[in-house]
Amino acid sequence: MGIGLLTKPIAFDPIYDSHPFKGELVRNALWTVRLRWLGGAAIIAGALLAKFAGVIDQAAIFIGIGLTVLGYNILINRAMGSGRSRLTFQRAQKLWLVQILADVSSLTAIIYFCGGIESPVIIFYVFHVVCAGILLPRRLSYLIATLATVLLGSVGVLQAAVPTLYHPLALGFAGQYYRNWSFVGLELLAFGAAMHVAVYTTTAISKRLQATERQIIRARNLLNSIITSMSEVVMFLSPEGELQLWNPAAARWFCRDSSRQDPATASGVELPKRIRAYVERVKQASSVLPPQSFTLEVSADPSSPSRQFQTNISAVFDESRQHLGYVIVAEDITEQRHLEHDLRARNREIMGMSKTLQKNQREMAQREKMVAIGTMAAGVAHEIGNPLACLSAVVQMLNRRQRSAEDHRYLHTLQEQIDRIAKIVKQLVDFSRPAPSEWVIADLDDLIEQTLKMLRYSLRVRQSRIESIRNKNLPKVRIIPQQFQQILVNLLLNALDAVEGLEGEQVVRIERLAEDHCVKVLVKDGGCGMTQDQVRQALEPFYTTKSPGKGTGLGLAVCHRFIEFHQGRIQIDSAPDRGTVVTVSFPAPSQDTAE
Repeated sequence: MGIGLLTKPIAFDPIYDSHPFKGELVRNALWTVRLRWLGGAAIIAGALLAKFAGVIDQAAIFIGIGLTVLGYNILINRAMGSGRSRLTFQRAQKLWLVQILADVSSLTAIIYFCGGIESPVIIFYVFHVVCAGILLPRRLSYLIATLATVLLGSVGVLQAAVPTLYHPLALGFAGQYYRNWSFVGLELLAFGAAMHVAVYTTTAISKRLQATERQIIRARNLLNSIITSMSEVVMFLSPEGELQLWNPAAARWFCRDSSRQDPATASGVELPKRIRAYVERVKQASSVLPPQSFTLEVSADPSSPSRQFQTNISAVFDESRQHLGYVIVAEDITEQRHLEHDLRARNREIMGMSKTLQKNQREMAQREKMVAIGTMAAGVAHEIGNPLACLSAVVQMLNRRQRSAEDHRYLHTLQEQIDRIAKIVKQLVDFSRPAPSEWVIADLDDLIEQTLKMLRYSLRVRQSRIESIRNKNLPKVRIIPQQFQQILVNLLLNALDAVEGLEGEQVVRIERLAEDHCVKVLVKDGGCGMTQDQVRQALEPFYTTKSPGKGTGLGLAVCHRFIEFHQGRIQIDSAPDRGTVVTVSFPAPSQDTAE
């Protein structure tokens, strides 16, 4: 009975575990003796049948050979003993050597009196050589093959030397090929080669079989050790749903007393209802059902608290789709559930603290950055603002005096440039002030124009032209403005770098679209473009197509992260020498949210 197999240690047998193939040969040692009883009886019966059919004349010789085979088989049977325990592998090999030598000698006698080298019985040499290759060491196997070749050659020489000793078979063919030495030599050469090839093939296969079986035994023992030592419950059910195998951890399912783990107590185990229901569904299903996972509460004793097990059950089939049974793997998660409950409470508390800490860290980092920029901007504004005020006053004073129309135009131009510088200083101060990083419902069209105003003083923008195609019908988007502006700045700078150095006018175009419940911003350039491999890697951090020192490879990666944070999408369409189109899509908020 297979119950409890996984709970019992496997007895170690040096023959059957260390040398499984040898152990199998020892187990089959008595089988060769039983087969020889049949062989001796077949020789005698065949002799009588051949005599009756007129194939041979001297049936008594063959009956004598058969009796000889039976006689030495009795001696071999006594030498082997009645039990396996008295027969070691070394002793069995010696007895096999004696048996094969005796059998080859008896076969040679049969061949001699049964047509000689023309006898069809020669084929039985192969059987004995193959047995030698399996049962004996390689050197002895080659010895048997050589001996068989020599014995067959001796039969041919004897027939040729003394023709009167030739015993032909009455089968109606010409015969007497033994007189042709070329035929005899060729036959012996082919026979000897066939015998040695048979030995080589047999010993090679036997060696591989031994290695394979040792691996199987090791794998079986290893698997048994792993399953036995597992803390998880492992059980195996028959196709009818009866418990057959389990490991020690499964005792908690069916042992009332944890100190008792007698496998016999499992014979009347009532499996949980959900397991029995799965077994019934598999029995009635016309196709293979997938494994099922569920949580079970099991209590071996009604007075003891139940324990929770995360259980997985699956039906097992062999390669021919024959149902073998069911495997159940269950993990005791009782303590884990208690810990999870405590951890959830702690996690909620920690998450609240973490959010507060992250918010404070962001505010502190932003504050420190803005303080540094603000200090610099304040200094710049102070140093530039005072001279500008002085220049503006002088211009106004000069403008009040009587001047020619041309002088007034010059003064007007000068005042416009002074106002422009003052506006730039104001924008610099406004940019340095800490801006909120909160979600707002914003108009992307206005944000794009604001971003372009900040960029128009960049040297790269002055060397190119940015076309902004406005769309007043765009729906508003829930967005973090600062992050969107950073996305747009990175995309525009990349586009400007792509068109740098091109002949003719260098143009970058920004378009806005509203479709498929999304607001899309398209940044187009007619620059050098990218290959498909470069497009696939463009969003990866630290990947750049720019020359060393001109790019860090982080711009698009940061854009991608911000866009995903907004639940948007970025798409890059490009081809070498045909430019690039980057499309950024943001989901349009619902009407209630927009309001």
